[in-house]
Amino acid sequence: MWSGYSTRDAAELAGLPESAVRSCARSGILSDGATAFPARFSFQDLAVLKSVKDLAGQGVSLRRIRRQLGELRRRSKVSAGLSALTLSAFGGQVVVREAGFAWQADSGQLLFDFGAQPAASGQVTAMPIRRDAAPPEPAFALTADQWFERATELEESDPAAAIEAYQQVLRLRPDSSEALINIGRIHAESGQAAVATDFFTRALEIDPRDATAVYNLGVVAQDMGNDEEAIRLYRGALELDPHLAEAHYNLATIFDRAGDPKAAIRHIHEYRKLTRD
Repeated sequence: MWSGYSTRDAAELAGLPESAVRSCARSGILSDGATAFPARFSFQDLAVLKSVKDLAGQGVSLRRIRRQLGELRRRSKVSAGLSALTLSAFGGQVVVREAGFAWQADSGQLLFDFGAQPAASGQVTAMPIRRDAAPPEPAFALTADQWFERATELEESDPAAAIEAYQQVLRLRPDSSEALINIGRIHAESGQAAVATDFFTRALEIDPRDATAVYNLGVVAQDMGNDEEAIRLYRGALELDPHLAEAHYNLATIFDRAGDPKAAIRHIHEYRKLTRD
């Protein structure tokens, strides 16, 4: 009897990296089956994942999509879940369209056109909020730590600007493995595996014992279908940091797919122990 799509099948059908599918499941925007082990994705889950793909293609960061859809699911009274809603992007935000209205997914703020000319079909305009913008700080006035803080704040709203800010960190502090890892992660989330791998590798050249860089290389390998390399990297990351719960989870998914239930169960138990409140 059919019980749902696997993580890899869902990723292929939705056109997303496998890691993006797992992160969507963990964020709570999919069905309970997507968070079970082994994960099984429904038709409705596929519809949501395809919406995630479309929103990312319209310039909304994956981090913002997960957060805003997570908030929308918590507030939504639609029994069929997010798959029953019409979702689109506007101004870098997730927008819900319903019964001729459009509103921001996480806040419920109504969007409409204030202009004199009628909006083109499907277009909406956010209700304006007056802000007194502070003058921009000259780039040379910021320290590496300030650039890093700015970059982390930009990751959700403007990943490209976040990468530029991290590059400023590296200009001032070339040995910042944290900046290299974060740039790599942003590229990995957008499906640029080769670029991501380069940044993670550069981070390891600075600190060969950086478990996060090794783990992220494992994620990229798994997304590319190289399970053997992913297993090697996840195990290496756990040797460096035994508390990396996500490495156990990802190993469990690989062993489950490979038909090794004993290894899969062992790793999912370790994952649950490490994430238990």
